[in-house]
Amino acid sequence: MAVKTAATAELQFGGAVIGKVRDVSLNISRDPLETTGIGQTDRTYTYGIRSTSGSGTLLYDSSDTATRNVMNTLLSDSESLSHVKLVLDTATTLGTIEGDVVVTQAGVSVSVGDLVSVPISFNVSGKPSGGF
Repeated sequence: MAVKTAATAELQFGGAVIGKVRDVSLNISRDPLETTGIGQTDRTYTYGIRSTSGSGTLLYDSSDTATRNVMNTLLSDSESLSHVKLVLDTATTLGTIEGDVVVTQAGVSVSVGDLVSVPISFNVSGKPSGGF
């Protein structure tokens, strides 16, 4: 089994591969619900609501339609959700997580002597599909 690197991964937005991605993270959490009853001396829990969010830094390339679409999502008045897919290894179907998302933030960062970067954040609406 080989350890995967960024060279085997890709991020897709709306079905199109984003050309240049510096980093991306996906966080999945579930709230604990306390089920401790009166008279019990130890707390007990069960799983509650799941929350999935992510963020990343794209490298701006004016010829990359997918990157421009992510940025323009926030300028649009559309209430349609976007589809995001994180693929950890393009050579296999394993390690793919995807879902419909609300893009909550996109910006532009420009520094002297550096690349133009686009930090983004998103929340997944509903249950993500796929697996590790």
